[in-house]
Amino acid sequence: MRVKLFFKLLPLLLFSMVVKADIQQITPQLLLTLLQKQQAPIILDVRSQQEYQQGHIEGAINIAYDQLGSQSELLKDYKQQPIVVYCRSGRRAQVAYQALQQKGFTQLVDLQGHMNLWQQKQYPLSK
Repeated sequence: MRVKLFFKLLPLLLFSMVVKADIQQITPQLLLTLLQKQQAPIILDVRSQQEYQQGHIEGAINIAYDQLGSQSELLKDYKQQPIVVYCRSGRRAQVAYQALQQKGFTQLVDLQGHMNLWQQKQYPLSK
């Protein structure tokens, strides 16, 4: 039974690995440097509104990952621009990548370590 379940889930696992492989990464250090030089790309925080209000990366747009289907129009002007996507640990960001890719976004960038690493490095947060 476990073998059958594994083979049923295998295509989904392979698809998620392929989706992730197409996404560039940016380190928190580089993003912070770009922010300081006022050269930062679009930054998308896909955490909940409550998490966003507790502290987010300066200039980040907040659209919860589960709202991207109905709210992606807010980003339509940025379809061909780099968009750094982050959440707390990366799980919700991966769901967001898939949703945005389906909507035609082509330059998605993963924040390495997401908010966990950003806070561990004690980088600034906006409230």
